[in-house]
Amino acid sequence: MRTAIVYSPGMQEYDLGHVLTGERYESFMALFREKAADRPEFEVIEPGYATEADLKLVHTDEYIRRVERCESRDPHDTPLSPGVVRAARLLAGAGKLAGELVQSGAFGTAVVIGGGVQHAGRSYEKGFGIFSDVGICAENLLQNHGLQRILILDTDAHAGDGIYGIFARDPRVLFISIHQDPGTLYPGPGYGNPMGEGEGLGYSVNIPLLPGTGDLAYQYVLDNVFTPLAEDFEPQTIIMVDGSDPHFMDQITRMGLTLRGIHMIAARVRVTADKVCGGRVVAFAGSGYDPAGALFPRGWLASICGLTGIEPDLTEPYPLPAGHTRDYAASETRQIVQAVRSAFAPYWKCFASS
Repeated sequence: MRTAIVYSPGMQEYDLGHVLTGERYESFMALFREKAADRPEFEVIEPGYATEADLKLVHTDEYIRRVERCESRDPHDTPLSPGVVRAARLLAGAGKLAGELVQSGAFGTAVVIGGGVQHAGRSYEKGFGIFSDVGICAENLLQNHGLQRILILDTDAHAGDGIYGIFARDPRVLFISIHQDPGTLYPGPGYGNPMGEGEGLGYSVNIPLLPGTGDLAYQYVLDNVFTPLAEDFEPQTIIMVDGSDPHFMDQITRMGLTLRGIHMIAARVRVTADKVCGGRVVAFAGSGYDPAGALFPRGWLASICGLTGIEPDLTEPYPLPAGHTRDYAASETRQIVQAVRSAFAPYWKCFASS
């Protein structure tokens, strides 16, 4: 099935003046054009800006008005300017469109380039994020397209606290976040890997991993948490939030994935989606912080190739650090997974024997 690459040059206005710069969008597109654009399974689709109604699927009117006035309450991480606000609307529109492209059957997979807002909530900006493109995508499918079950898999190295807050009480959304232990990374130890609230209790599954965790440990988490839950929940669409920041050379995080590991994660998602939801995947590829700009385009492309079953023509831009192994923290990860399965056994039959 075809894959939509949802991208607009206007996304380059999403430049916060620090590690997240506007040039990252075109840097990726240049690599994509070189390596994959001529493949028949890909089509670049340009999104439009989110409307007021689109934003209100998730965000409060008061918050939208404040953002339009460029009054940021998180100015260090998330400064606002007219260009940034325009680009945030564009990314939100891209998220909505990506979900609709997959839901229509025109594409099996749609990837939002540079998307994947994790930390922004219904009424606040946070951690480089303004409008929740992920939340808007999911809410639009639930409210306007009749979906009843959506699985969101977040493999960004940071815990998706904003996504959690939006859907914590909604049992129609199963949120699985695989991330570096928040005690060692933003958003910090205040995010206690919660399990959901009210009717949504048991529908938020957080897997905090040790810094340095490598490819094989991630594979173990996917095979023993993500895939069984997906088969149990039977989502109608899978939304994936990823990027390159779990890579061993990311400048902010401390995880241990290789490009091959990033490809593996997406490939596991593709295989599972084929089993449970007809292969329907909406992906947001946006994380990664490398001042030289060598890492994140390759990480995003590795993920896209994994989703489409393509072997990427990519080499690691940096040598492996001393002591790096693909199975780093494997034994500790098995213990973490067992604890997660035991904690969620009362909610999911796939964990009943844990």
